[in-house]
Amino acid sequence: MRRHTGRILYHKGDSIAGCEDFGIDARESGRTIRSYCEMGEGGLTRDASWTLDGEYKPVEGHVRVVQNGTQTGSAWYRFTEDEVECEALTAVLGRTSQRLPSRARYLGLHPLVGDGMIALARGRAEPGREDIIESVTCSYDINGETSLVALPIDIGVTYVGMEEVTVPAGTFAAERYALRWQPQWPAADLWVHGEDAVFVRLDWEFSGLSSQLERYEFTDEPLSSPSGAGPAMVY
Repeated sequence: MRRHTGRILYHKGDSIAGCEDFGIDARESGRTIRSYCEMGEGGLTRDASWTLDGEYKPVEGHVRVVQNGTQTGSAWYRFTEDEVECEALTAVLGRTSQRLPSRARYLGLHPLVGDGMIALARGRAEPGREDIIESVTCSYDINGETSLVALPIDIGVTYVGMEEVTVPAGTFAAERYALRWQPQWPAADLWVHGEDAVFVRLDWEFSGLSSQLERYEFTDEPLSSPSGAGPAMVY
């Protein structure tokens, strides 16, 4: 198993608008992703986790959002070859259950580390071509604080090519992608690193944010050794 952990800072001009702590466990049968996000605007916190299968398709996931000290909502998702299930409890809609037909290729819960997972769904074939990734998201809002149910969305993803990118966590050989969440929105520039598409940087003029990897650790040592977790590589 490969384990990646780190912190992302959301930069807005000369200030820090928020942060995100994440972990990715990658194994032959799939991936588990965890993220805890904090944003100063609206006093928002987001706790999200989800799993992917060996083909990078979502299996299940959960997200909980608290805003200004009050829980906005909590939702759980399950994916099969035929449908997406969602069980949610939100301040606006109360208790809701949904079943959406079709097999989504991506679950967007709004942590930035999750954008790396859509890069896995797109792949690196035919640079310059925009692929439409059939997806489900918890919210159409930029900050992801509204709705918190299952919302269908088609995301345009273009693989641009390889670039070397320097962020506070270090210098990385990265794959660059362009993400277009809505047809009327300009695309965001995304850089990810390695076979597990670890988030490195995202610039999106529309939101005014430039988010960068601040701290990064990696280990592939057995996690059940008598002496505890193996040594980590810190960048």
